[in-house]
Amino acid sequence: MRYYITGFLFLVTVFRALGQGGYTLAEAESKFLNDNLLLLAEQYNVEAAGARAIQAKLWDNPYFSAELNALNPQDNKVLDVGKAGQKGFAIEQLIHLGGQKKNEVNLARSNVKLAELQFNDLLRNLKYQLRFSYFSIYYDMVSVAALDNQISNVDSLLAAYEVQVNKGNIALKDMVRLRSLYLGLKNDRTMLAYDIIEQQSILRLLLDSGTDVIPNPTTAELQIYEQRPVLEVNVLAEAASANRPDFLYASQHVESNQWNVKWQKSLAVPDLTLGASYDQRGGAFQNQVNLTLGLPLPLWNRNQGHIKLAEAELAQSQKLYELQSSKLQNEIITALQKYEEASANYQYISSPNSDFNNFDRVYAGVLANFQKRNISLIEFTDFMESYQQSIIQSNNIRKDYAGACERINYTTSTPVF
Repeated sequence: MRYYITGFLFLVTVFRALGQGGYTLAEAESKFLNDNLLLLAEQYNVEAAGARAIQAKLWDNPYFSAELNALNPQDNKVLDVGKAGQKGFAIEQLIHLGGQKKNEVNLARSNVKLAELQFNDLLRNLKYQLRFSYFSIYYDMVSVAALDNQISNVDSLLAAYEVQVNKGNIALKDMVRLRSLYLGLKNDRTMLAYDIIEQQSILRLLLDSGTDVIPNPTTAELQIYEQRPVLEVNVLAEAASANRPDFLYASQHVESNQWNVKWQKSLAVPDLTLGASYDQRGGAFQNQVNLTLGLPLPLWNRNQGHIKLAEAELAQSQKLYELQSSKLQNEIITALQKYEEASANYQYISSPNSDFNNFDRVYAGVLANFQKRNISLIEFTDFMESYQQSIIQSNNIRKDYAGACERINYTTSTPVF
């Protein structure tokens, strides 16, 4: 593994020299939480839901009215509102009956929980994407560092071969074979670079960074995937049911729709308008004080349409909850199956007895023997092609395994790893 670490640290040094610092995973996640614009924007939905809950608690304002005399034709006076004139005042308060206010408040509070769960689910998805892109870039850069080392060595060999070909000491076909190896290395490097560029685009957006984000995980952050927790479907499903925001959202959505049905039914109960009025001279008595009551007659509109709509939405949300439950179980099974496959490959290459641990020594030995002409060009190029594919594949296995572990974390919304 020495060539991995050396090559990667070299890349980190180069990027830092260009003004682009390396990020540990913890530093990247901290910047993500502080700077991600989509996350910051979603927080306002939670605040908006909270504001609607505050508004739902408020009573309707009382209504005040006044009636003042404009013209007294009998005494030929304008605005005759004195002791011998006429004026009247009234104040009214709308009172909701049938538990309307209580149901509206409970619905608003339930919607606050929905907004919070939506935010948490967005956070879960973006955090998974962050970790996936972070380790994808990291392992691809490790592969690029190893390929750069090969390309540099083959480039030096090509320069020497070109001199010998011009002198007629080496056949041109050997030069062509070495050139083919060189182009293969360059092509593999380009493919990896394309993947890095794509993931960098995602990572820059997630961290709202104007420059590339260079992963520089700590040893502890890499070793966290070395643990082998006991993974059982029932245990993971229980954890997911308790923690996954999208599953909790489906459950909370049912509750919200239940409150909406109650609220819509309570709206069918007529509201009472209670008030008091004062009339100086226009009533049956002078300085008359009246009690006023108002109640709409529920003859045609009893909120039937809204009640039926709310009941349909409730039934729909109950089915979606059942679907989400089945989906959760299925995703856990799929994540576990992928993890088992990735884990088997990872254990093979990370075993102390694995040949992958000796790649750097074998590579150095083959290169030295070829330079001393102890092995043929065909043997050398065959080994180099196998070596480059093994390097890329071993790093892809590490990348896939980290991704499979993160998929378990994502699927259960629990830090299993």
